[in-house]
Amino acid sequence: MEEKEPIVISLGGSFIFNKSEELKELKRVIDSFHRNVTIVVGGGRLCRDYISFAKYLGLSTNELHIVGIKATILNAFVISRALKYKFYNGSPDKTPKKGVNVMGGFYGGKYRPGNTTDVVAAIAAISVNSKTLLNLSKEKGVYDKDPEKHKNAKLLKKISFDTFLSKTKNARKPGMNFIFDPKAARMCKKANIRVIVTSDLKDIKKVLNKEEVNGTVLS
Repeated sequence: MEEKEPIVISLGGSFIFNKSEELKELKRVIDSFHRNVTIVVGGGRLCRDYISFAKYLGLSTNELHIVGIKATILNAFVISRALKYKFYNGSPDKTPKKGVNVMGGFYGGKYRPGNTTDVVAAIAAISVNSKTLLNLSKEKGVYDKDPEKHKNAKLLKKISFDTFLSKTKNARKPGMNFIFDPKAARMCKKANIRVIVTSDLKDIKKVLNKEEVNGTVLS
């Protein structure tokens, strides 16, 4: 029997804090497909609040990055316990290939502070040989302009990595909120990993059933 492709989910902090009522459904969906899954949890408002507090107290930029990473690890631990999955706190390039594993950010060894959990998810996807990375956030997908500022913002169903990267800025600060990290996008482009940006849990099923998703496909 052919082994099913593993799936990597970058679970945005904005999703877990704004759509926490959907976490049980997320577990039901993941369990129903009986395949290996890696969930990388973001920091969300907890991360930004802690970074703001630490910045006020005078911590350095490098230390602020570490504060953000620690916040994502705390979120990952809580989510792993709530969903009854394995908590993994190791290097993303050694992500376990079996079962469902939940992790946060990481620094150590060759990985220095400064990478977002989207980057960790991209490294994990490469490590477990996944060709699909689902980015779950509060947004329905990628828009042609900021939907919070422009009511006429249009959802882009498909967008190339090059076009996506041309719309992003290179500034990287602790706690910065990307719809999907441009560094992670470049890594996925190089590794030929498609990225699905969505807020709709049904898109997990649609991806696995090879159906058109409601969110945005980056490829």
